[in-house]
Amino acid sequence: MFNLSPFTLLYILFPDRLRRVPPQFSIPPPTMEKVKVGENISIPCVAVGSPMPYVKWRKGKTTELSPEDKLPVGRNVLNLTNVEVSDNYTCIAASSLGMIEATTFIKVLTLPSPPIDVKVSDVTSTSVKLSWSHPNPDDIQYYTISHKPRSASQSPGVISGVVTMYYTIRPLSPYTQYEFTISAVNGFGHGPPSPPIVATTGETAGLSAFGEGAKPGSAPRNIQVRLLSSSTMVIQWEEPETPNGQRYKVYYTVNPDQQLSSWNTMVVDNNQLTTINELTPLSVYTIRVQAFTSVGPGPLSSPVQVKMQQGVPSQPRDLRVNEIGETSIGLQWAKPNQVGEQILSYELYWNDTYAQEKHHRRIPVSENYSLTGLYPNTLYFVWLAAKSQRGEGAPTPPIQVRTKQYGK
Repeated sequence: MFNLSPFTLLYILFPDRLRRVPPQFSIPPPTMEKVKVGENISIPCVAVGSPMPYVKWRKGKTTELSPEDKLPVGRNVLNLTNVEVSDNYTCIAASSLGMIEATTFIKVLTLPSPPIDVKVSDVTSTSVKLSWSHPNPDDIQYYTISHKPRSASQSPGVISGVVTMYYTIRPLSPYTQYEFTISAVNGFGHGPPSPPIVATTGETAGLSAFGEGAKPGSAPRNIQVRLLSSSTMVIQWEEPETPNGQRYKVYYTVNPDQQLSSWNTMVVDNNQLTTINELTPLSVYTIRVQAFTSVGPGPLSSPVQVKMQQGVPSQPRDLRVNEIGETSIGLQWAKPNQVGEQILSYELYWNDTYAQEKHHRRIPVSENYSLTGLYPNTLYFVWLAAKSQRGEGAPTPPIQVRTKQYGK
């Protein structure tokens, strides 16, 4: 007697059922491919099933790329030459049991267009503030500013690595007409400059415009950090509200609980940005900036945290408490400056001084949340991070809040 396995027996009894498998992709096309303008690209698409499906490609919504009378079975490679325009391409696998689709977006990398709406403001005897906008700001890595006196034949000064759409240029010469241009830089390269804009600095006063007779009266403002790679970051800031110095000290560390004297530092002259490299990938760095003069240092900026991982969001901004109850607190914040990939959730953390426990809750994408189930009259530390498909970004520094006491 033959000893047949259950699978062999089923195959003999029901051969048609075992052979009928709807189409499915074994090698689907990627969701996105980036190419330089004029380059060639090949994208395979492989599908299986029983019966084996036909595989074809479509450009956009209506343009069929595979002849209907010569459709390949199981595998079809999209071959494009001299690609100049970004577009969607869809791989379609079909058999008598159904049809499936997978779309890939081919993005053509071109040099960025020039910044637009360049404006001059806050002109002093030694500084000029520029602001601008860009049609595609999400594709820009940073901006470069070029400046020189119109009457001079010298090479222009260049400020590179600007990650905001405004910047104060200093030190400039008093009562001098300057010409400024701004260029954008993306992953493909350095774009053409904006049309020149001209501004004349003011006359000098009796004392230095930076007031070297006193310490800076307040901390640098609006600290922003952008990653150039997993080990390099650009830090940019605005001058203090009461600027008395043109020198800055940037502090950065992965151990913010240490004394400030143990932090890494970098001194920056006559500039409001700096690039720091040779950092540790995937680590979370805390950054603070301080202005100083020959008399002494001013106050430190509030800490900003960044995770050395490209694609994850930067820390949420301005986390604060807007409501306090006996067992709940209302939280509010603003979305990160750099989002990277789409934010999928916010990760909320808190601990308390009563139960000595650390808690974590994943919350939906919004800009406010009511945290409930707390102990009354208890001090809590609360912090927040944004999460994308690439991972969780740097958290905000913890804020302190005490819940109300019952009956009060």
